[in-house]
Amino acid sequence: MSGVEPVSERRNWLFVGAAAVVLGAVVGGLPLMSGAPGGDDAYYHAMRGQQEARCWRLGVPYPRWYPDLNGGLGGPEPRAYPLIPLALLGLLAAATGDGISAISVGTVLIPVVAALAMMFSLRRRGVGPAFALSVSAGWAAAPYLVVALHERAALAEALALAFLPMALEAMLPPEPLDRRSAVRGAIFLAVLLATQLPVALMTGAVAALCHLASGRRGHAGSLLLAGVVGLGLSAASWVPNVGSVWRLQGEHLVGTGYRWQDNLLPGGNGADAILAGHLTLALAATGVLLVLVLATGSRRARTLAGVGLAAVALSTPLLGWVYRWLPGLAFLQFPWRWLGPAGCLGLMAVGEVDRRAVRAIGLVAFLLPLAVPVAFRWRLAEGPPMRPRDPGSTVARAATRFGVPPLLPSLPAYLPRGVDLSEALASAARAHALVTAVESSSPDRFEFRCESPAGGAVSLSLLADDSWSVEVDNRRVGWSNLDGLVSVPVAPGLHRIVARQSLLPEDVAGLALSLTTVVGILLLSWPSRRRPPLPGS
Repeated sequence: MSGVEPVSERRNWLFVGAAAVVLGAVVGGLPLMSGAPGGDDAYYHAMRGQQEARCWRLGVPYPRWYPDLNGGLGGPEPRAYPLIPLALLGLLAAATGDGISAISVGTVLIPVVAALAMMFSLRRRGVGPAFALSVSAGWAAAPYLVVALHERAALAEALALAFLPMALEAMLPPEPLDRRSAVRGAIFLAVLLATQLPVALMTGAVAALCHLASGRRGHAGSLLLAGVVGLGLSAASWVPNVGSVWRLQGEHLVGTGYRWQDNLLPGGNGADAILAGHLTLALAATGVLLVLVLATGSRRARTLAGVGLAAVALSTPLLGWVYRWLPGLAFLQFPWRWLGPAGCLGLMAVGEVDRRAVRAIGLVAFLLPLAVPVAFRWRLAEGPPMRPRDPGSTVARAATRFGVPPLLPSLPAYLPRGVDLSEALASAARAHALVTAVESSSPDRFEFRCESPAGGAVSLSLLADDSWSVEVDNRRVGWSNLDGLVSVPVAPGLHRIVARQSLLPEDVAGLALSLTTVVGILLLSWPSRRRPPLPGS
């Protein structure tokens, strides 16, 4: 009889897992019945997926330059973007043969991942199968997650939120208990860092606040170890991301529509009143859930709820002064991003409330904003696909489905510093009179034929970026930025010019730090052979 219960328990959890997959797929896929994603960020995700898959097809597994962006002048887009979303979108684009299909499939998968991650986290925290299914479905359909996924099409942020429950479970009190659990927390933190930096930074802050509020200061060393190891593991992603803020026009990320002052709720983001209304509803629903837990939960549940309410307050003018006080916090851009971790804390805490009626009221209140049909806005119109095998000009024309110019443009923040795109495109049109591009089989090596009667500086049809190395007639030469393009000096006559993309110092440093951290973890976890005892000891 003793062996029957574990088998029955495993069957219950298998049923919960299968149901979570189905519910997550419904949340992610139902809005696609009215068309492919067409929100604010959908075009950029489709473009990145198509370009990543195209680079893979051309033999570059770790691309740091997308050749078809900006009217064929290229762009250093991958350096500014975390590795996990790039790899996932590239994989889906390669599998489906279309960047737009890739973001559609990703939209279905993200709530599935969210539901499963919450289920595994609640199971480890001792919640029963039946209620774990309800909470997992609630996280897959969390109002802020639905808005991020279906209205904003912020796939990287939504994917990070999907992973969030497992990271929080590994880092919230009483975890991490020792070195082994610290490494486990580090792995989940590294996943978040390689998925989206703001969510990862908010997760670290939330975990630290929960430990301070719980009084478990003895575990501060394990939590710090998890943070340091997590940073090391994911350095190959975030070090180039941070470096790109200085090398590219990163100041655009805190200007115009990205100013945190304009995005505090309620009343913020006036440029899109509907989105602001949906986010305000999500804020109210998350606040109601956290207050219920704070009033009725156990001590540990109240700690989580209290920190969650602090996170909610960070999305409002109440704590707007914190953004001025803490340097770098302005790069969070949208203070309402705190609603993601706050909602996750609330759902994890409600599982520790004993009263079923409170649990049910809390879940219903949390999901009430879904009565507003936010998931069916911004669907993409019919049009051509963005196939990885198509040339850049064809893919650029397909991108007009999103209402963008047919030249695969980067965001201004992702253009190299000192480059004006319209000026560079005009300069490239003039440069074709002297320099002719030779068809290249690689997206990180470009060859040109130049015939200059008088010699002097000639421009290549490549955006000026720090990562270029240039050879003229097999001799390494320096280059300069002329009207946003790579410009090289040549003597009179016919010349062969080759430009190659090379890794930047932050690329090398990130890869080296990640590899060193992995080796360090393996050495520390390698079982040591004990010496035999000495005679007579």
